[in-house]
Amino acid sequence: MIAAAYMCALLPLVGGFLLCAPKIRVWRANVVMLILAALESVCAGYIAWQRTPDTSVFFCDRYFVIDATSVLFLSLISLVFLGVSVYALHRRSTGTLDGDPELYAGRSLLFFAASVLAVLSNHLVMMWIFLELSALAIAPLIFFGRGLDAKRASWKYLMFSVVGLGFNFLGLMCVARAIAGSDGAHSAGELTFFIDQLWNMHSIGDSHWWRLGLALMVFGVGTKLGLAPMYSWCPDAYDKAPPSVTVMLAAVQFNCVIVMLFREVGLLRSFDSQLVSKELIAMGVLSIGVAALYIVKADNYKRLIAYASINHAGSIALGLAVAVNLNAAYGVVLYVVSNAFVKAVLFMACGNIKAHFGTKQISVLRGVIRVMPFSGWVFMLGVFALLGFAPFGSFIAEVVMLSNMTEGGYLLVFFYVCVVLTIVLIACGRLLFPMIWGDARDEGIRHDDPLTSHLASMFFIAVLLSLGIYTPAPVSHLLQEVAKTLVGH
Repeated sequence: MIAAAYMCALLPLVGGFLLCAPKIRVWRANVVMLILAALESVCAGYIAWQRTPDTSVFFCDRYFVIDATSVLFLSLISLVFLGVSVYALHRRSTGTLDGDPELYAGRSLLFFAASVLAVLSNHLVMMWIFLELSALAIAPLIFFGRGLDAKRASWKYLMFSVVGLGFNFLGLMCVARAIAGSDGAHSAGELTFFIDQLWNMHSIGDSHWWRLGLALMVFGVGTKLGLAPMYSWCPDAYDKAPPSVTVMLAAVQFNCVIVMLFREVGLLRSFDSQLVSKELIAMGVLSIGVAALYIVKADNYKRLIAYASINHAGSIALGLAVAVNLNAAYGVVLYVVSNAFVKAVLFMACGNIKAHFGTKQISVLRGVIRVMPFSGWVFMLGVFALLGFAPFGSFIAEVVMLSNMTEGGYLLVFFYVCVVLTIVLIACGRLLFPMIWGDARDEGIRHDDPLTSHLASMFFIAVLLSLGIYTPAPVSHLLQEVAKTLVGH
């Protein structure tokens, strides 16, 4: 099992360096990327299969860990990256992949290697370093052969990413100061950033320092997730990046940051649950409100999905804020997993639609499902999952989170979320349903929409249906294990 974990980290790392090397050029680099992604998924599946429930296995001097959280998110990002690799191979075969394929595949693999190491980290500073490296690896891919606007979006993403991680690092330093004690009475040997050791602590010394540290850490992670008020990088980066890169941002890196948020909130919630809840509620309420305002006036389907992603990030923050029992936390974890597959489906469908029609404007598109049947159906099902329709897993997760808001006494937040969700539902229906089902304006458009370009999306849709209709017992138990870590200790 540990050997498989090393393989998960080393395969994309070695492959990325080889493909990025200026004097090494591999024939069919996207095929190499697909093979490595498939091996990653096999290794992640083997780890999940071999792991004993309710146990943690440490390796590499305890800097890395195989536990419920790392196994769940390693499996999740591996599946998404495999889907991205299949999609990128199709784009390459049709000549619609931007830039040098060797550099694209190499940088993607380096980004994924850093993401895997961040998920497996048992050390908060190590996790911070790998998230920073993943941001540096993916930033060039945002403007990969796509012009000045994409370059601006890339720099904006990088700036906000550095600022967000900077806030998180300041928070870590404040927590370190708290552990050391206001009078410096604690020995240096007691200062630790190992998550398992912090988990066993019953106090963190000076309350003023760790309260400040906790606030900065949550704010910094919120910036990386695209939560308001530090959200403006998200729609620009998601819109301007190539579709496969957008999926990596929205469904791979997003979930790596969620791992950091889960680790930090689960760790520090028992010391001051109210501070955690208040900050997450403030950022969540502001985020879903801002996202709804932009969705109402959107005329760019990819940008609309980007704002919906901000809405989802806000919903995750609110769900995590009120997750004071196992059932509520389970709803949050299920929502996070469902949300990853929803974004992967929609952004890949957006890429196919843009490649065919040459526009991202909603107002000029009608009858996509008639002109591009496979893309239209995939996009339609993705929109249904995005809006939380039954029987997708996102529906079950939303019901659980909303019900726990009422049970926890957060009635104002509950009503606010219901109103905003209604506005988003009406706005998305008004904008996207005519685009999908309306009368096609140009019957002469050729119907070039191969089924092979949707293999990953169809698999993700099947997973979303399974999460909503019947979740296999091992998967359900794994989700419950992760949920236990979110309610404190």
